[in-house]
Amino acid sequence: MTPDPGALLPVAFHAADTASEMMRTQRPTSITEKSDRDLVSDVDLAIERAIRDYLHEATPSIGFLGEEEGRTGDPGSGWLWTLDPIDGTSNFAHGLPLCATSLALLRDGRPVLAVIDAPFLGQRFHAIEGHGAYTGTRPMKASTTDRLRDAVVAIGDYAVGNGADRKNEIRLAATIQLAARVHRVRMLGTAALDLAWVADGRLDASVTLGNQPWDTAAGVLLAREAGAMVVDANGSPHDLDSAATIAAPAPLLSQLIPLIRAADLTGSQDTPVPYKSPYAALDAILSRARYLIFEFDGPIADLTAAMPDVADQLRATLRAERADLPSAITKTSDPFEILTYAEAVGSSLGKRIDAQLTTIEVTAAAAARPAAYVHEMLAASRDSGRTSAIVSRNSAEAVSSYLATHGLAEQVRLVATAPSYPPGHLQPGPHLVEEIIRTLSASPAECALITASVTGIEIAQNVGTQSIGYATDPRTSERLAGAGAGCLLPSLADLTLRLRARPLPN
Repeated sequence: MTPDPGALLPVAFHAADTASEMMRTQRPTSITEKSDRDLVSDVDLAIERAIRDYLHEATPSIGFLGEEEGRTGDPGSGWLWTLDPIDGTSNFAHGLPLCATSLALLRDGRPVLAVIDAPFLGQRFHAIEGHGAYTGTRPMKASTTDRLRDAVVAIGDYAVGNGADRKNEIRLAATIQLAARVHRVRMLGTAALDLAWVADGRLDASVTLGNQPWDTAAGVLLAREAGAMVVDANGSPHDLDSAATIAAPAPLLSQLIPLIRAADLTGSQDTPVPYKSPYAALDAILSRARYLIFEFDGPIADLTAAMPDVADQLRATLRAERADLPSAITKTSDPFEILTYAEAVGSSLGKRIDAQLTTIEVTAAAAARPAAYVHEMLAASRDSGRTSAIVSRNSAEAVSSYLATHGLAEQVRLVATAPSYPPGHLQPGPHLVEEIIRTLSASPAECALITASVTGIEIAQNVGTQSIGYATDPRTSERLAGAGAGCLLPSLADLTLRLRARPLPN
C-alpha cells in the first residue's frame, strides 16, 4: 500500500462520479425499513455494490466498510475505505436535493482522504490529510465566527430505530439549549453536508449526536483541514469511538460544549477537558428545593400581555369621580398603584376599582397564552418528586379560570391568590408566599420562588427562600440579576431539563 493517500484521490473521484451518475439517473423503486423509520433504497444498495466492486479492483489490499452491507476485504493492513452511498436517504427518497455520497479512506482508524459529492447541488468537496480541503480547486476555510449568538448551527437528525425515544430526549434537549442562544438552528438531514459546509464556512458549527464512520469520517477530515476543530460531546478529540461529532471554530466550541453537556440528561460530568455547566447555580438551588413556588404572571401565564390597557380602564373609573388626578397616577401603567390611590381616597372607590380589576383579569385569563413549556415544566416538577405551588396578587377567579382552561390545575398542589376586598389585590406578596410555605409545612430553605419581577426577588430574600429569575429578554435579565436572583432562566425549557436531570432522592 502506498504511504501517500493523495495518490488515491483519482480513484476516490472516479467512485464519486459513479455514485453521482447513479443518483442523478435512477429513482428509487424499492424502499424498505432497516429498522423503525430507518430507510434504505434499492439505489443505496446499487451504489454501494458498484463502488465496493470498483474499489476492490482498484485497491485490492484495502478493506471496505459500507453502511448498507458492512465490511468486506482484508482490514489487516490498517487501511479501510468507508462509504455512505447516499447520506440523506430520506431526503433522496422524497426528492429533496440535500443528499450526498460520502467516501473516506482511513488509516488505522483516522481519515486521511475524503470526498463528499452532492450531485443535485453540483458540489464536490475533497481533502487529503495535511494538504487542506477544497471544493473544486478553491481552498475551503472554516468560519471565524466567535460568538454563539451570531452562529448558524446545524444539528443532526433525530434518532430512528431501536432506542430512538431515549436518544431523542437528549437531541431535543440539545435543540432547546441551542435555539435560545444561537442565531439560527438548521437540520439538513445529512451529516456529510453539515460537516462539508462547516469546512466551507457556510455553517458556523455542526452538532451530530452520533458517530458512524460512513456518515462522519469524510466530513471530519474536511472540517479539520479547513481549520475547524472536531470533538466528542465531552470536548475530547473526535475519533471512531466518539459518541458525538461536533465541529466548529475553537472559540465556538468553548461555548457549545457546555450546552451539549447540559443537555445530557444523565448528568454525567466525566470529561477530560475543563467544563463549567451553565446551570451550576440552578442545579445548586434544585438540590435543596423540594417545593417550587411560581409567580403566576410570567412563569405560568402571560397575563399582563393579555390586558395591555388595564391602567387606562381603571383611570377612566377614577376620573368619573375625581377629575384632578395626581401626576404619578396619570402616568403609571401599574394597576396596583392606581388601586392603592383609590383605596387611599376612600374604601368605596377602592372597592369598585378592585372589582373592576378582577373583571379585567378574568377576561384576560381567558385570552392569556401559557408561558412556553409550562406544561412540560410542571410535569417535570411532579416527576422529579417536587411539589409545585402558585402565588399571585391577581384574583382567585382569574387564576383558577386560567388553570382550568389550560389543564394545569391538577399539576399544582396549592394556589395562594389575592383574597376578596379588602384588601384584595393589595395583599402583600411576602404574606402570600409565607402562607404557601406554612400550608405546605415546609421551611423557607426548602423552597424556591420562580419570578419574573424584581419585587419577586425581593420577596424571596425577605422570606428566606431561594430565587430563580425568569427572564426571556436581556433587559429583564439585567434587572433580576441586579436584584440578586439566585440564577436566571431564559426559558422554562431549561428548568424542565434540569428537573429531569435532578430528581429528588426517594
